[in-house]
Amino acid sequence: MGISGTGRGRPGLVYGRSVRPFARVRPLLVALTVAACGAAPEPPPSAPAAESAPATAPQRADLPDPCAPQSGKPAPAPLERSYTGVAARARCEPELYGIMEGVARSLGVECSYCHLVPDFRAMTPKKEIANWMASELTPALRKKGGGQVGCSDCHNGVAKILGEPRKESFAIEWMTTHLVEDFETKRGSALHCKSCHLANLGAPEFQRKVSLTHHLPTD
Repeated sequence: MGISGTGRGRPGLVYGRSVRPFARVRPLLVALTVAACGAAPEPPPSAPAAESAPATAPQRADLPDPCAPQSGKPAPAPLERSYTGVAARARCEPELYGIMEGVARSLGVECSYCHLVPDFRAMTPKKEIANWMASELTPALRKKGGGQVGCSDCHNGVAKILGEPRKESFAIEWMTTHLVEDFETKRGSALHCKSCHLANLGAPEFQRKVSLTHHLPTD
């Protein structure tokens, strides 16, 4: 992930905030952009939809455990294999499909956005980024005041949250008005450009690409 392009931002609303272009910017900048479904096998046509929280969020206490036996019903199918990344916390097949459905809703996409059909297990670039976000990026952050970061906390039904094609001015504004205001490091420190980009914006050491790297907050 990085910031590319030189297009000018346009006035608009981003997650309820008024966002307008500005000529001189000294933003705090961290990276959290496109994500997608993680690795999962193709669900059978008759598989029941299991309610589950987004991939990086804990199981809600008010929802039934999809892996718990229920009276008069067959036991939930066990996982066919173990997973990492987005599906790492899945314990059974119903929970796995619930996680995938949660990610798809968070991004506003279908399974084919990330998966190859019919080879759902094949790795793709979008799945690779999604797994990196789930296993590396979101665990390095938390909501201000505490709380895990999930897909919908930034995507909110939009896969390309920085625009398609991406515009640098809009990306700077979005990261400044959303990421820096709403998130902090996992230990509660403030986020800065150098938290992920190794230097502040404009410095020679500034690294635009963050996705699939280890350029993440460590404090």
